Amino acid sequence: MARMKLMINGAWREDVVGPPEFDGQPMVHTGSFRDRVTADAGSAYPSMAGRYHLYVSYACPFSHRVIMVRALKQLDRIVDLSIAHPLWDTAGGWVFHDGPMSTRDGAGNGFLNLHEAYRASRADYTGKVTVPVLWDRVSKRIVNNESLEIAQMLNEAFNDIGGNPTLNLYPIAEKTALDSLCAAIDRSLAKGVYAVAAALDQRQYDSAIEVLFGFLDKLERQLQDGRRFLLTDAVTLADVLAFPPLVRFDAVYNPVFRASRRRLVDYPRLAAYVMRLYEVPGVASTLRLDHILAHYYDGDWAVACRRRIVPEAPAVDWRCSDKRFSSSAECASVR
Repeated sequence: MARMKLMINGAWREDVVGPPEFDGQPMVHTGSFRDRVTADAGSAYPSMAGRYHLYVSYACPFSHRVIMVRALKQLDRIVDLSIAHPLWDTAGGWVFHDGPMSTRDGAGNGFLNLHEAYRASRADYTGKVTVPVLWDRVSKRIVNNESLEIAQMLNEAFNDIGGNPTLNLYPIAEKTALDSLCAAIDRSLAKGVYAVAAALDQRQYDSAIEVLFGFLDKLERQLQDGRRFLLTDAVTLADVLAFPPLVRFDAVYNPVFRASRRRLVDYPRLAAYVMRLYEVPGVASTLRLDHILAHYYDGDWAVACRRRIVPEAPAVDWRCSDKRFSSSAECASVR
């Protein structure tokens, strides 16, 4: 039986025993609030400086993509944010408090737990409590909690107000290719690592591993033509989606999620690509490995990912790679 942390009819439940069907559900769920902020002054949620607030976690890769867009678009004075503590509180899930790894609720609501924002938005809310959340101070409710849609809003809705309107992460000339690539990254990489972690048996694990590493192999080949980023020589939304899971790969997904076939460093072009992205102004400040490591090594993840599944052996070639030697035996003799 699956044990879940979620809300039922507006009440937070920490250890719900669900039906067997829950075991087959993906770890990453689609957002439940799907309204949009637009530049149209007549819309329900018009873009305004100071009106909207982000509830995020540096640990969560889906929050990370939103934090990246906010930094790249230089929206720190337009849309402020609150940082949830990376360790889940068993009695309340994502929590906010003053400290070195979290902040108080900066939207003025006095929320101590993120589930309070969900209850305030929908009194009978039933479902997962996830980050990121885009909050509206005027209506006092969640506008959207789907990370890709929030990223798109931050890219386009506030251009007339401030920030960096000259940067467009979603160029219309590349729309078809960009939509296809973003969907593939979301499905096979960002959610693909969680499909590996969520595998209930060896068959599911083996299948998820093939999808994940097949896609990483494809990305490595895609970078062969010398382009700086995945689609063009400029950063696009595809790069924003790819960076969070890739930068977490060797620290978390390879050891904890059993994505063990290869490490990111075993992909020379992908590793160099992540380094280039890290050097883009604004990106480095969005990466908090202390939050990431605290979140994934807190016990819940490590235990949840075991399930008597044997990890795939690393694809390591133990033969001598030092070209100064003519044979493996000669190489070994000097080691």
